[in-house]
Amino acid sequence: MRKYGMTLLLPLLLCGCARDLWKEVPEFEILNFTCPVPGSKFLDDDNFVCGWSVLGPLDPGKDASIHTELFQDEGLMNGNRRAPRGSTWFRVGADRSEGAVCGQVSFGKKFEKYQYGLRRGVFYACATLKCSDDHTGLVMHLVCPGKVKIWINGKPVYAGEKGAAGMKSEPVMVRDLGLQKGCNRLVVKFMDEGKDYLQRRMFSLRLTDAAGHFSTVR
Repeated sequence: MRKYGMTLLLPLLLCGCARDLWKEVPEFEILNFTCPVPGSKFLDDDNFVCGWSVLGPLDPGKDASIHTELFQDEGLMNGNRRAPRGSTWFRVGADRSEGAVCGQVSFGKKFEKYQYGLRRGVFYACATLKCSDDHTGLVMHLVCPGKVKIWINGKPVYAGEKGAAGMKSEPVMVRDLGLQKGCNRLVVKFMDEGKDYLQRRMFSLRLTDAAGHFSTVR
């Protein structure tokens, strides 16, 4: 009987020690997501995800693609991960410099002040969206001049091996996405592309409902 009791107890102990991914997320990385926003007709930065923790640059390796995994569970990355040697974390918000488009997040200059930031590399941008309700049928609008892969809650939802020509390009639209009530991990993996890659480290990302109504992220 004692042996049988211990057999039952072991799974309970293992479950009790299960890793809680949400508790690992730094508080500054959590943003409140609301959708739809009634009466909103003109886009501004609040309609985009503009608060990101960005890690980089990481060596992509020889002949690497955007699908080459550089971390275990890279689709659940957050700002509490230790930066590998030769890379660092930065907190990045909306780019309000002259010439920037609405919702643009630019992270190139943050890294260029370091010698290792000048090399071609891979970057991870992480945010967590907190929702008061479940959302289904969402549409992601993405403009990114680099190679890109995106996860929501660890599930890959989009990958592109060819970046946009510029930030004023038509966005890629990814449909039928969902967010759950509570916290949702959003990870953007960005890989430098082109000879002018130092000037292309930027992207914009927003979510709407199926009818195109805006969301707010604060």
